[in-house]
Amino acid sequence: MKNIFLKKIAVLLIFSVSFATNFAFCEFNKKPSVEFGIGTGFVNYGSKDIRNIVDSISDEKQAVVDFNVAFLYPIEKRVFVTFGFDSVFDSHWGNGDKIKLWDYSFLLGFRIYPNLAGFYFNVDYTLGRRTDFYDLTINEESIDKTHNSDWGNGFNFGFGYDFSYHTNFIAPEVCFNWKHVPRGDSSDNLFNISMKLKI
Repeated sequence: MKNIFLKKIAVLLIFSVSFATNFAFCEFNKKPSVEFGIGTGFVNYGSKDIRNIVDSISDEKQAVVDFNVAFLYPIEKRVFVTFGFDSVFDSHWGNGDKIKLWDYSFLLGFRIYPNLAGFYFNVDYTLGRRTDFYDLTINEESIDKTHNSDWGNGFNFGFGYDFSYHTNFIAPEVCFNWKHVPRGDSSDNLFNISMKLKI
């Protein structure tokens, strides 16, 4: 029994050393690439009217889905210029009432790998707006309409881990983002976590 335990420890140590050595001496992958992501999150609406409408839905259910795509081009060994598109669908429904809030924006910025394996952070300028789809009844008044917000300029901060940072293969990423976008006299804050594939 003791010998089996020692063998397991030895195998674990050998694996750990080879894994660490691989990550310590591998070449950073700095080729242009495209990544696609899907995730979920939370939206904090700055507009009191939007919050009141959402709160008016009885037995409310919610689903938030985020889709994003980005092109990355290296300008330094660990610095990339990024251009992408982000789209967040926030749906609320209950007792026949429905409201769908669709946020979409273009992003332009930088991604930096600070030489901590695949860890990175990004800073982006964002230009976008929101389209709202209403199909509900408030105070016995039926509302069935579509509303577009003004275009807003904002920013997007994020960080994540890129498992493809040293390979030439398709590999996943895990990332967290905070997007802040003014909407006229209010601002929306969107928080999401995504799984991405880089090609």
